[in-house]
Amino acid sequence: MAKNAQATTQAANGNEQAIGFFAQLGTLATAITDLSQVAVKRDPLVNARTKFSANCDETVKLIKAAAEHGKFFKKLPDGYLIALRNGNSAMLLNGAAYFKVGDAQAAINFVEAAKAGAANGELDQAFRDSMRPPRKGKEVAAS
Repeated sequence: MAKNAQATTQAANGNEQAIGFFAQLGTLATAITDLSQVAVKRDPLVNARTKFSANCDETVKLIKAAAEHGKFFKKLPDGYLIALRNGNSAMLLNGAAYFKVGDAQAAINFVEAAKAGAANGELDQAFRDSMRPPRKGKEVAAS
């Protein structure tokens, strides 16, 4: 079992020789000691689209499983109440934050259409409008 726990095994002339992770580290990757060299700023709009898409997928699963409520919806006696969200903020679409649909299939169609619209950039302004303001730096907060 101990041999299986080692990172890599190489065959040399029919004999297996175990090579540990730390012995290979220099050949597997380059060590980074200063993260500012590789720091990449992520686009908040891309992050919002990605999270929105995942939430849409989860919402569809919940609706199909006949759940009573989820992040984007609440089941009503006569349909579904849907509020598309960016994080914890409801997004305004055509001046409204809440939408009512008649049944589960209509709710699924609505959410999937919103997901497709977000992927195509149609909801970008709604994402921008509902984004949380950037955090203040320590220097600004102290003053």
